[in-house]
Amino acid sequence: MAMRFGEAATTPSTVIASQAVISGAFSLTSQAVQLHMLPRFTIRHTSETQAGQIYLPRVNFLIAIGVMLLVVGFRESSALASAYGISVTGEMLVTTILLLFVMRRRWRWGLAVVLPLIFFFAVIDAGFLLTNAVKVLEGGWVSVGVACVMGLIMSTWITGTKYLFDKTRKSEISLEQLATKLAEKPPSLVLGTAIFLTSDPQSAPAAMMHSLKHYRVLHEQNIIMSVVTAEVPRVADRD
Repeated sequence: MAMRFGEAATTPSTVIASQAVISGAFSLTSQAVQLHMLPRFTIRHTSETQAGQIYLPRVNFLIAIGVMLLVVGFRESSALASAYGISVTGEMLVTTILLLFVMRRRWRWGLAVVLPLIFFFAVIDAGFLLTNAVKVLEGGWVSVGVACVMGLIMSTWITGTKYLFDKTRKSEISLEQLATKLAEKPPSLVLGTAIFLTSDPQSAPAAMMHSLKHYRVLHEQNIIMSVVTAEVPRVADRD
């Protein structure tokens, strides 16, 4: 009877905690995408008024796969204690480090106030992390491995997008310069409408320049479109 009561009491707590983790994963992934630290994911807003209530199908699928692998690999929840401990204490220390940058760069606090506070929290967080570090071989390696993989993915994406941006920038010209050149030497026109996506509406899209370079033609109607992310879950039709 006591065992059943314990299970009944812990089940709601487990559900609430899992929902918090899932929602946090959705939020962090969305923010990383907006900061150009991860590739774009499909983001579905589940609320008409709250921009933070989102659902990412691919992230949800990856979480499900990860949970099933952990359950099969560790078999018992007690075996996950080491991995959980390193995850939590590592996150606490990283949060403290990020708080340092927020205090200095965003809030403009002086070092006389920032350093004592950061030192106080960092000592506590580092102590917890070092205490759990001895459990790396007992299962904590999972958390370290996941963190390393995510760091590798993000660093690769950031480096690759920067390289691509710098390379395309070399061949880009402004729309005014392009209009002047086209007026001096008009290309052959073809029927239809072409839509070109660009992150910089002031520059000629790379796809348009490649089309002019290789095919030496231009559609009769050309639309240059730039996507702007709004801070609201739904945008009115008039906007």
